[in-house]
Amino acid sequence: MTATVSAVSGTALSPAAGPAPHLREDLLTPRFYTTEIDKAATMDLEGQRQAFDAMLGEMEADYNRDHFDRKAPLNRLKDLAPNEKEAYESYLVRSCVSEFSGFLLFKELSRRLFKASRPELGRLFQLMARDEARHAGFLNRALVAEGIEIDLPSLSGKRPITWFPLSWVLYSVYLSEKIGYWRYILIDRHLKANPDNSFAPLFDFFEPWCQDENRHGDIFNVLIRCNPALRRGLRGRLLSRFFLWSVFLTHSLTVCERGNFYRLLGMDPSLFDEEVMRQTNRTARRAFPVVFALEGRAYFELRDRLVETYRAIKALAEEPSGLGRALRKLGLQVRFAGLLVRQFGQPMVASTEGA
Repeated sequence: MTATVSAVSGTALSPAAGPAPHLREDLLTPRFYTTEIDKAATMDLEGQRQAFDAMLGEMEADYNRDHFDRKAPLNRLKDLAPNEKEAYESYLVRSCVSEFSGFLLFKELSRRLFKASRPELGRLFQLMARDEARHAGFLNRALVAEGIEIDLPSLSGKRPITWFPLSWVLYSVYLSEKIGYWRYILIDRHLKANPDNSFAPLFDFFEPWCQDENRHGDIFNVLIRCNPALRRGLRGRLLSRFFLWSVFLTHSLTVCERGNFYRLLGMDPSLFDEEVMRQTNRTARRAFPVVFALEGRAYFELRDRLVETYRAIKALAEEPSGLGRALRKLGLQVRFAGLLVRQFGQPMVASTEGA
């Protein structure tokens, strides 16, 4: 694994590197995952053969091979105030760990699928692991430019592995790739329109980066369609509702945590979060049977109240312990839970194929 990660990072990692900075262990910390790989090995591709072969061909072509120049300098172009530097570094660390998590999942799927005599599937995941490794490597190089080194092998070895059923992985990875696409493309469009806010060469790679994210999402759409029962009836509607809600919630709270980073780019974090959700929700119509009705403001008003309550809960951690703090925390937690239930139950609409 160490040799593999060296290839991922493109940088010599210090074996004595300590815990990753800016990466607190909380609800929003990126995780490492595994799934029902034996079940994935039984997946029937024939119903989606044409689409599967097309996606495999795109991955083999590796259209972004020449876009990711490993020798390109990634040092910041201007000095940042301490709080701005912290916001940028926090974004890099969390994004690096998230990309590395995807690399580990895809690499393990590839290894086990080759072993299970499913070479086409194994090769597809191997190529997706290549892309995730490339992204993690660029983020890690940007961190090294900031004087930060993360011992990724140690981090993955110390953290517990979260197990998800295969259906959960298909839905959640599809959404994480598509929401990643919209994050990167919206930042890229904003910085091209406002070049004075582009303070790091790393941002120049966001356009090819988002193409990888979009392609990976399309691959998982094909894999979902290879399991048609996942899109039918009550099960399909519940999976759609749960994963859209949970991924959107995590995104909103994470953008809240990284608000200074988006303001540093000249973006309004709340409006950015809203646009990412609207676009991802629209895109999800191509894969999910139902999506949220986001035309009005109800969902986002609940988002605002959830973020406000989340901030209040976190602020309590700075106060002295005691009965008063415990009661206020309980009240805020009850309020937070009630808001979660209300947001989860927001109206959904049936998807239109190809919307």
